Amino acid sequence: MDQHRVKEALSASSFYFFDIILRALRLLRIPLSVLLFLWMLASTMKHISSTLHTAFYPMCFLPLVSRSALCIEFVLARSPQQADFPHLMQYQSRMFEQILDGSVRGSGLSLEIRKAEFATADLATLVRHSNLLKSNDALADLLATFVRDAKMTARSLIKLSSKVAGAVDNIMAVNHYAMRTVEDAGENAPSPFSIMAFAPFRTTPTTQDIIMDAFSSAMEAFSRAIQRLILEAEICLRNLNMLEEDLSAIREAVMREDAFIAAEKSLLLEALWTKLGGNRQTLRGYEHHANLLMDVNDYRKQAQVHIMAVLQVLYSMSEDMEDLRERAAAPELVDERIPIQVHIQSIQNGLQRLQEGRARAKYKEEDVMRKALGFAANDHS
Repeated sequence: MDQHRVKEALSASSFYFFDIILRALRLLRIPLSVLLFLWMLASTMKHISSTLHTAFYPMCFLPLVSRSALCIEFVLARSPQQADFPHLMQYQSRMFEQILDGSVRGSGLSLEIRKAEFATADLATLVRHSNLLKSNDALADLLATFVRDAKMTARSLIKLSSKVAGAVDNIMAVNHYAMRTVEDAGENAPSPFSIMAFAPFRTTPTTQDIIMDAFSSAMEAFSRAIQRLILEAEICLRNLNMLEEDLSAIREAVMREDAFIAAEKSLLLEALWTKLGGNRQTLRGYEHHANLLMDVNDYRKQAQVHIMAVLQVLYSMSEDMEDLRERAAAPELVDERIPIQVHIQSIQNGLQRLQEGRARAKYKEEDVMRKALGFAANDHS
């Protein structure tokens, strides 16, 4: 009898609790339906928002529509929407391989121009104290101007080579950081079957967001490096043009001084040494100065060709970066998404090429400097 009552009590209690749960679920049907609708709407809007922006973008050229929130939001959303490390690494390697090889020539030419500067300084002193010239002070001033501009030119060439090396080191550091960031993002990526994968909104950045931030930082660092190198190369080109004007002015002054001197620009300073040297013993003492000054215009031309080639590479790379920026800002399609391992492998290959190019250029530069200094030592001996 007691067991029968206990069973009835348990059955009644179970029915009571199940009835409460069922009534609660019936009452929650409408709120749960609303929440499910909002979740589905948020997920749908999240996936088609970029497509809507792209579809409505042509309307932003209309006078009144251009100031709407849709167009303003589109302009603000022109940040990279997809990462493309393979193309970025390809551009970096191609540019720095060409510029690093050229910077070695720039260092050697800067030494030659510097030696011509020292020789011209001695010549300017000799001209100023000479009694054989009618306008020795004016010619000495022109030579002094050449010395000053030659010093600026040599320094700007050395500075450009240093800026190129510094840009390579900076880009390598940025790429190392980007590679570590992409690797960590891949290791910490949530499972596609986890609860977070179904959430329409996230408080933490996704794996693709982290990769795009790293790509954006690397791309901006590379663009800034290009602009800085363009500025330094244009300064070098301006100094070389000033050096050409100085040589033209010296040539005209020498031709006015002696109408019979009809040598080319590169031989005029040698002619001055011959005119002012006096006797054979003095000429032998100034012979190494004359040899240096004979080639000063050739050095200037070689340096000018080198700088113009560097500028051409930089301008071309700047245009390529703008094209890459436009393609990266386009909406990303899931099927076109580059796998994480491809990003990592591309960065590793790019770093390896930059390191090899940097080491190769450093070895060549040391060899050029050693030879140039060896020639200088032989001249002074």
